[in-house]
Amino acid sequence: MFKRIIATIPPFFLFVLLFASCTKEDSLTPLEQNKIYLTGVGTTPTKWYLTSYVSTATVLPLNYAQKRYYKTFAANNIYKDSDGFVGSWDMPGMEQLIERYVNFPSSAAASQSYQIVSITATNLIILHDYNGTPITAVYTAGN
Repeated sequence: MFKRIIATIPPFFLFVLLFASCTKEDSLTPLEQNKIYLTGVGTTPTKWYLTSYVSTATVLPLNYAQKRYYKTFAANNIYKDSDGFVGSWDMPGMEQLIERYVNFPSSAAASQSYQIVSITATNLIILHDYNGTPITAVYTAGN
């Protein structure tokens, strides 16, 4: 019975079925997945818009400029933001994000390290310390 069924299937279909069943699907590590969440998919990096800013436990209101502020993290590790800072980024671990850029007008190299609280394809929550005060920034993906 099985041989009769196989005999009625066109050879090309059998080849496709065999090829599809043998292909290996590469799985991503959690760190690689987080980097994809950060950069987005495709050639245009995701713009991360600031949507909330919390100092200690107080939600701070965003001013006009902060409501339009965004960051991008390109797949080639290029970092840019809407204030004109350009540099590089790194995610050495699941819970760390580092931005490196030139601080103007002094032209001094600067670096900012964040703890990643949460990252998905649509939300990024990062935490850093500013003069001893914990600051949590919430970003939403957009373009």
